[in-house]
Amino acid sequence: MLFPITASADKGGTITPKGSQIVEAGTEQTFLISAEDGYRIFNVKVDGISVGAVDSYTFSDVQAN
Repeated sequence: MLFPITASADKGGTITPKGSQIVEAGTEQTFLISAEDGYRIFNVKVDGISVGAVDSYTFSDVQAN
């Protein structure tokens, strides 16, 4: 099975890869998060829940959208 994970960043930040990524069940997907000059990472949310001011996040063993 394949599942989409959609990533976006607010003004002053970037996330790589961005947009919708198709991930195969049981695999992982890592996103790299960075702040542009003059900004800082304040809060990263996954499914609306804060995971803190992290510079990367990995979805492990993906089993759902």
